[in-house]
Amino acid sequence: MKTSDIILALLGLFLLAFIIAMAVIFCVKDAVPDTLIQYTLGAGGVEALLLAGIKISKVIAGDKPGEMEDTYHE
Repeated sequence: MKTSDIILALLGLFLLAFIIAMAVIFCVKDAVPDTLIQYTLGAGGVEALLLAGIKISKVIAGDKPGEMEDTYHE
């Protein structure tokens, strides 16, 4: 599994757990911390955009997915 796939999976699991926790807090307290929600989901979006930018720059540079640079030369 590639590192970017692991990062996206962890980000998705974190956001799912966060949304469920906020729903539970809303059911119990009838209020949620709006600023916390705004910044947490915003940071997740920024992370996804940065990862997309890295992928796009690799495609433009001509790197093939899964291709590693050979640092050992005989």
